[in-house]
Amino acid sequence: MPLLSEEDRTAIKGHFDLMTDDVTVTLTKAPGECETEAILSELSELSPRLSVDVVESKKESALLPSLSIGDTGRVLFRGIPSGYEFSSLLTGIIDCGRSENTLSEETISFLDNLQEDLHIRVFVTPTCPHCPPSVVLAHRMAAYSDRVVAEAIEANEFQELSVKYQVQGVPRTVINETYAVEGAQPESYLVEGLKKHMQAES
Repeated sequence: MPLLSEEDRTAIKGHFDLMTDDVTVTLTKAPGECETEAILSELSELSPRLSVDVVESKKESALLPSLSIGDTGRVLFRGIPSGYEFSSLLTGIIDCGRSENTLSEETISFLDNLQEDLHIRVFVTPTCPHCPPSVVLAHRMAAYSDRVVAEAIEANEFQELSVKYQVQGVPRTVINETYAVEGAQPESYLVEGLKKHMQAES
């Protein structure tokens, strides 16, 4: 039985039709059946521009399932992109398939002048309607700058990480282990807060 309704397929196909570039999503998963693989399989049927590579891993320490959107290796999703996080996956694919840059000039200037690498972790849950904007912003920053890696992490699936990064509520954005904010931060607020933190650290 298909996971996507016919109405959903039609709507998603309309968005995918606007993509001008080919996109590959790489799924790393444990051996056996995988809900994320089923989701990606249905999505790949909706556009010739979307392809899916599946890699099986037997490493017990791996954060699986894990998605890498595009060929940069910097736009990542850990866990099953279900519930509200399905929209984060779709937006990531569509962004990768279009050449438009939607970041503000302030954010672009900040990223262009980075003197250190940033690792952004956004903890989310499928039932949180406020999480996708935080994921999308982090992914867009990573897609733009080769100094940024951004990963969405499904907090319930990876509870050890949630404990390590003191996740009490979602979204929780943790950057370079030293800067953390809870809640969906507007783009300008996140960048300004990060600027101040980095200045204080230097």
